[in-house]
Amino acid sequence: MKLTKRSKSIGGIIGIAVGAILAAYGIQGFIVYSGLSGGGVGGIALLLYYTFNLPIGIVTFILNVPLFVLGWKEVDKQFVFKTIWGLAIFSIFLDLFNGIQPFDFNDIFLGALYGGVISGVSSAIVFRFGGSLGGTDIVSKVIQRKYGVPMGTSALAINGVIILISWAVLGPKAALYTLVMLFVYGRVLDLIESGVPAKSITIISDRSEELVARIMVDLGRGATFLHGRGAYSCEPKDIVICVVSLPEMGRLKRAVREIDPQAFIIIQNAGEVFGSGFISNE
Repeated sequence: MKLTKRSKSIGGIIGIAVGAILAAYGIQGFIVYSGLSGGGVGGIALLLYYTFNLPIGIVTFILNVPLFVLGWKEVDKQFVFKTIWGLAIFSIFLDLFNGIQPFDFNDIFLGALYGGVISGVSSAIVFRFGGSLGGTDIVSKVIQRKYGVPMGTSALAINGVIILISWAVLGPKAALYTLVMLFVYGRVLDLIESGVPAKSITIISDRSEELVARIMVDLGRGATFLHGRGAYSCEPKDIVICVVSLPEMGRLKRAVREIDPQAFIIIQNAGEVFGSGFISNE
């Protein structure tokens, strides 16, 4: 049953709210509890909280307002409205969850680990429904448009400055574990956004048709033929291209070894795969 446009819109609003609440819970319950900082606007808000005891939620919202003004012409208006909604929920629950303690732990590494995982999951939920929780991404986009600096480079520079300030304010231990938290956050977010880990396989063989038949039967995967020609022999060859999940890699290699031990195999990481058996195109 297909969802109506109105149902999708309501679902998106609820989804962004759920992700924002989860993000606030992760920050207060693990990151703040462990005395860690963060990157972007959130990192600045945390440093102001540790230094002047300013409420994290209110400060986060206030710091994002000029960013919205700055980037109003640079980003999609619907994205801005969804981000304002998510940011409002996020800011409110950041202060409502103040002092929350999910369970008693005295390990800063666990705080960084759990904080990074929950932040990654919550951000993926918000992104899935077309929103965000604000931050310096808008600044990076403006810098890219005006000066041609890649967004990744400017974002890294901004976060680097914030981490250095965290080092000075919170000490080297907290700053280093903040880096651990940010790394875990990035890995979890990439994993969820990219879907099931997969490999793109290119096989050059004189027995390509037998290989494809075996792949379709044993793995249940489709494949594509590309017509090529050997540079040395000048003979025509059918090149096989297919995509498999990580658990299927062993069976694929075994099938190639059994049919054509002389086959040439190229294995590459597939960042995202859309289509049957992977992420739905819908």
